[in-house]
Amino acid sequence: MRFLHRITLLLSGLVIISSIIQFVVFDRFFLTTTDSLLLTTNEKAAMNVAEQLLGYFHNTADSLKTVAANRRIRQDQELLDEVNRLIPAIDMLMVLDKSGTISLVSGNTNDITVFNLSDRDYFQRAIKGETYISGVFTSPWGRKVIAIATPIWENGKISGVVVGVCRLHGPSLTSLFDNKTFGRGGFITILDNEGIVVYHTDKERIGKKGAIAELVEGVSGAKIGKNYTGMDQYIGYSKVSELNWTVSVITPTAEIAKTRRIIILEMLAVSIFAILTIIGIGTYTVRRYTKPLAMLLEGFSSIKKGSYKQIPSEGYAAEFDMMIQVYNDTVKRLEEVHTTLEGAAGLDELTKVYNRRSFEKMVNTIETEIQNHMLQHVGIMIMDIDYFKQINDSQGHLCGDEVLRKIAAIIVSVVGARAVFRFGGDEFAVITRNSTDAEVADMAEEIRSRCEKSLNGYTVSIGMAVYPGNTDSVNELLHLADKALYTSKEFRNKVTAYKGKQ
Repeated sequence: MRFLHRITLLLSGLVIISSIIQFVVFDRFFLTTTDSLLLTTNEKAAMNVAEQLLGYFHNTADSLKTVAANRRIRQDQELLDEVNRLIPAIDMLMVLDKSGTISLVSGNTNDITVFNLSDRDYFQRAIKGETYISGVFTSPWGRKVIAIATPIWENGKISGVVVGVCRLHGPSLTSLFDNKTFGRGGFITILDNEGIVVYHTDKERIGKKGAIAELVEGVSGAKIGKNYTGMDQYIGYSKVSELNWTVSVITPTAEIAKTRRIIILEMLAVSIFAILTIIGIGTYTVRRYTKPLAMLLEGFSSIKKGSYKQIPSEGYAAEFDMMIQVYNDTVKRLEEVHTTLEGAAGLDELTKVYNRRSFEKMVNTIETEIQNHMLQHVGIMIMDIDYFKQINDSQGHLCGDEVLRKIAAIIVSVVGARAVFRFGGDEFAVITRNSTDAEVADMAEEIRSRCEKSLNGYTVSIGMAVYPGNTDSVNELLHLADKALYTSKEFRNKVTAYKGKQ
């Protein structure tokens, strides 16, 4: 018995040392894996939001270019007012002559204290032929705003400038980003080219210097840094091309640290129990513990490699049930965090359909399938809700969100969940694979018809284009479908197929 006791004590000592090593290794693996996962996910999410933001401003600038190109709108107050109501991002719309004097204005005119804006940087850039988005500045009434300006071309010469003023405390950016979540307590911030906060979930931060402005290096990246209150946070950031703005997705580290402490305490308790059990039972029990310990080590190694592998709970000594359960629960929690953060980067939180970043990935996949002769026909539809700004203004954003969810459900019911993407705001896209031109048109008409019948008077306008009927380039399809959408928007509640071939 004395020999058996010595063996038992020796093995118990080895188990104690092994447990300590496991705690140290697990702690290091946990921190390394979690930090890397959250930083990478936040960086990808920031890149996705940056693309959405650029698209948002491109759409707004395109709307201003439409005004600049249409003499009737520029000279008719009623038409200008109607256009202003249809552009959700614009709080005030102005037409300036080439000297910078305001000739026509629509929207919130309370911010106008002077009628010549020739000294403004956005006028000076636009009068030279550039469509320009300004940094943040304070209006005479104390509002934080930005201006988007585009030149008016007539007979090959610039005759004036169209300016749209966007109020940063207004509903437009709020509706675009407030509904996005990134894990527990995660949020988005947007800085202009001087590091001034353009968007923040804490509206008091808008217009102030961003705490992360000094951390940003390069086009995109991820770091652990402190916010303006001194708390550590995971920061993923991405520059917005053309604007030199910075989008950051931020997640506090406190929740991860709390989970880590709980896991370590649980594993410590289970390890102590296992050691006492080994001392009491002896060598036979120690031999039976060899296999589950090896499985735990293998599991920890798989976590380091990014694979969350659970351990089968049958076939071991009963004393190990709790340890295996705690480990499997830990792996399950990590998988849930991983799934939640990856979903935030690829899915639209409000409608549960895919987002713009997923759309770009799908287009790349389709290009590869076409090159491998796996696809013969591709169709793209672009659609948005008619008068959606009026829905938000008259019935509130909760009603607007519900309309978006219902329309997303209708589109999914017609074409399937894998084919539907939300670009942001009220704009959706659909990609069809190996459907004929007539089938694509029928699906578009079915979506339009169901929306008209099911949404209490709310309707959608749809533009569509097909490969190879309209173009030999899949990447060109979105642009052509967008052109067709503009035609549909002139009439509302209409499906327009792009005509001709590029």
